[in-house]
Amino acid sequence: MPKVIWIGAAIIVVLVFGGIVSYNNLVNMNETVNGKWSQVENQLQRRADLIPNLVNTVKGYAVHEQKTIQAVADARAKLAGAQGPAAKAEANGELNTALSRLLVIAENYPDLKADKNFRALMEELAGTENRLAVARQDYNESV
Repeated sequence: MPKVIWIGAAIIVVLVFGGIVSYNNLVNMNETVNGKWSQVENQLQRRADLIPNLVNTVKGYAVHEQKTIQAVADARAKLAGAQGPAAKAEANGELNTALSRLLVIAENYPDLKADKNFRALMEELAGTENRLAVARQDYNESV
């Protein structure tokens, strides 16, 4: 009988140890996913921080484009207030659409495209978009 008890105890110890290891792995994976999502949020915030400067620069040249400029500002505000990945993804899509319209308008203003500040902001925005794409890819791989 004692041999059966020892075998039963050994099985219980192995199962408990396996459960602990599995739990720790799940916690580590969750932390990794949360960390990757934080990187996505950081890049979204970086891009959102560039937008007011870009909008102000465009305002100086594209006075008659207030509707588009307001759409960008509204989309940025929606992104800032979004909670959770799904809401942020939706708000980010709206911001992308509004920014695309703004950049199309910029094509109609050669003086704007020649502006040093505008070009610098566009370079920063392009770099941020690249970092955002990498952060999204890392997040998707970790999920």
